[in-house]
Amino acid sequence: MNKLLYLFIIVAAFTSCKTRQVKEQALIQDCPEEKIVNKIPGPPVKGEIEKIYYIYQGKRVSPKQFDQQWLEKNCDIKETVVY
Repeated sequence: MNKLLYLFIIVAAFTSCKTRQVKEQALIQDCPEEKIVNKIPGPPVKGEIEKIYYIYQGKRVSPKQFDQQWLEKNCDIKETVVY
């Protein structure tokens, strides 16, 4: 039983390491249509986590999903500030 438990822990550890690597590689390397910066004063709207987001393929996408270094080198993104 102990050997099985140790084996399970080792497999779980290696699986989680591999999952992190895949997530890092899965960043979007494509130019979004627009960057939205929300500067509306007051508490965030219910469900809104970030004040900055991108419009990509017609949808709102978090900056965390993009390769920021790649965007800086390769894209000229229109920025819209919302008050």
